[in-house]
Amino acid sequence: MNTMYKKILVAFDGSEASKHALDHAVSIAEKNQAELHIVSVVPRVMMPVFPDEGFGAAPVTAAQDMSDYQERMKAVYGKSLEEAESDIKNHYPDLKVETTLMEGRPSATIVDEAETNDMDLIVIGSRGLGGITGWILGSTSRRIVESCTKPVLVVK
Repeated sequence: MNTMYKKILVAFDGSEASKHALDHAVSIAEKNQAELHIVSVVPRVMMPVFPDEGFGAAPVTAAQDMSDYQERMKAVYGKSLEEAESDIKNHYPDLKVETTLMEGRPSATIVDEAETNDMDLIVIGSRGLGGITGWILGSTSRRIVESCTKPVLVVK
């Protein structure tokens, strides 16, 4: 049987919108007997620069706080990724599922991952990616749609 979608990437951040996107991706993967790649991208926390303290100088404690926060974010994303994976494996034991936890700018990272691994379809929620920092969301979806050569399904 010749299926259109053999490898499906779904962007997941634990938000309701991304869970909705994941449900769609699972059902498409199941119908097409496709591989499902669930990708979570932890946005990097940017360090503010304080010009009055010299170039790029920031208090060491702030740097440590940022790094602690980044680690906590990774743990939160990692946990919801694991929960999603085990949930899918319980309901669809035959589905081939892979999960990847990455750091970076969500839109660029997802597009890159899709191109590098030759995905046939990207599934994203219309809002959400960026999870805790949900405000970047509509923009992440838009950037993915604009910059990716692959078919993109935006789930509302």
